[in-house]
Amino acid sequence: MRQLRFANPELQARFLEGLAALPFAVQRSADGSVICSEEEWDEVNTVAHRVRDGCFKWYFSLCHRPADVEELGEHLRSNGLRHEIEYHEDGLVIFLLPQADRDKHIPSSDFPPPTPDTCSFCGSSYAERQFFYTKDIAAICDECIREFHAGIESSELGSRKD
Repeated sequence: MRQLRFANPELQARFLEGLAALPFAVQRSADGSVICSEEEWDEVNTVAHRVRDGCFKWYFSLCHRPADVEELGEHLRSNGLRHEIEYHEDGLVIFLLPQADRDKHIPSSDFPPPTPDTCSFCGSSYAERQFFYTKDIAAICDECIREFHAGIESSELGSRKD
């Protein structure tokens, strides 16, 4: 099961309002988190993206360990940097950060680099693509994967000697 709750009550209220328009009902936990199945996640996450887009042009920084959450949160608060916090399943905490402040969000060596928000090959944003794969500071979208795969297949066919 997937889970999401915005720490900011105003954002959480917008999120719940958006979810009311979905063709299915989501569950809520005692702390107000929205709980849904893997099959429902894409639609729930689309509503969450609308809420995120209403904040600022954003990107994510993910924290799995409580110490990382505290360290990044303290860094952002002490430097007066805008941010929003999301709580997800399995203790994952996501910091929603403005792209305009990206150079100020330099993480310490203890937590991972920010997740890329654009494809490293075509420059398309995460929101523009159906699938988006990231590894460290690189990302690739589903469109580029299809293009590369087609290119590999055609070059293999062209280089075969029968």
